[in-house]
Amino acid sequence: MRDDIPIPGSTKAKLITAGLRQFSLHNYEEVDVDSVAAEAGVTTGSLYHHFQSKKGFYGVLRDDMTRRILDRMEAVAESVPPERAVKAALLAAFDGVLRIRAGRLLTEPDPRGEEDTIARYLSQLTSQNGHLPVAGTLGILLAAALRAALTEALNGRTEAREALESLL
Repeated sequence: MRDDIPIPGSTKAKLITAGLRQFSLHNYEEVDVDSVAAEAGVTTGSLYHHFQSKKGFYGVLRDDMTRRILDRMEAVAESVPPERAVKAALLAAFDGVLRIRAGRLLTEPDPRGEEDTIARYLSQLTSQNGHLPVAGTLGILLAAALRAALTEALNGRTEAREALESLL
């Protein structure tokens, strides 16, 4: 069995479930490890045992959600003509984040200072569509637009997806 897939009902699985809920509703600074542990019905020591730190715990959750969104983006980009790949990937990401309830987990800057893999993927897509000289910056801007639209949607702005689509 892979190490990153916890056994359902285990302490690690309970912590992941509670962490996903809390980090999807609140930003990194607002989430308290004591409240995550309490919601999971375990001790704070268990969280530190499995993840070493709050930042390490957050990283596991964010990396998993990012991978899920990138999988969606890649799948849809490969299923449409190249000139529609960027738009299709961004809209799939928008819908996916809301569907899997990743919320704030993917809209705020990564406190670990890690590379923005969504921006990197969008840069790759734009470079494949002939935007090579500006692909890096374009990927960063598109990822920022995605996060802004998601933030608006999370704040109840029902027109956020339509606005993102119009931008593209």
